Amino acid sequence: MRTMLISSILLFSAFISPLHANPRGSTPGRGPVTFAIAIADPSGAPVRDVKMRVTGASARTTRIQNGRAVLEGLRPGAYLFRFEKAGYVTFEREITARGAKTVDVKVRLTPWVQPGRPAGPQFTDAKFVVLDMPAFIEKNYVGRAAGKTTTLGCAAGGAGTLLQINEPVTHSHDDADEFIYVIGGKGMLRLGDREEPLGPAVFLMIPRHMAHTLTSASKKPLVIMSVRAGDICSIGTN
Repeated sequence: MRTMLISSILLFSAFISPLHANPRGSTPGRGPVTFAIAIADPSGAPVRDVKMRVTGASARTTRIQNGRAVLEGLRPGAYLFRFEKAGYVTFEREITARGAKTVDVKVRLTPWVQPGRPAGPQFTDAKFVVLDMPAFIEKNYVGRAAGKTTTLGCAAGGAGTLLQINEPVTHSHDDADEFIYVIGGKGMLRLGDREEPLGPAVFLMIPRHMAHTLTSASKKPLVIMSVRAGDICSIGTN
């Protein structure tokens, strides 16, 4: 009888020991997550008034006014950070964070350079243009830059542009409807909550005032021809 009692006590002790060894809430790597965010341009200067949207294990949407922000008390897990500012290439980064250690999120926003427009009234003497597109693209290849915009031709009623995209770009056109034809690469168009896959020979028409995001989905740039109907330009072909 005594032997059976001792065996029962030992069995009960073995059963409850793991509960005391790892009390609830003390599991390593499962505490609240803190992100320290720093946003700068390629020169290292802070970029102000940036819209940041965070989705994943927790969700946040805010504007970062001075280039720095701290998010505290988030659940551990996978997150997608998205940073947007007019005139800059949209930046996205996926981060998986676990534990109480602060995670540094350093962001470089690249200005999106588009062909300039002279101030005041604009007129143009339209010229006939013929281009060998493969040769033209090779000559003006974007390389590893975030993106490149090259004028194809323009007239009083519209402008044609070659866009080469490595990093996401968000824009809209207030005075023109945009006709897009994909020449090469793969990517995605985001228009509000709608997404459209992009690949060679895909054609799109985007009405004016509609903000949209173009994203490359491969290691090669997304190459598109954009014709803006209604746009007035006075820039000759590059």
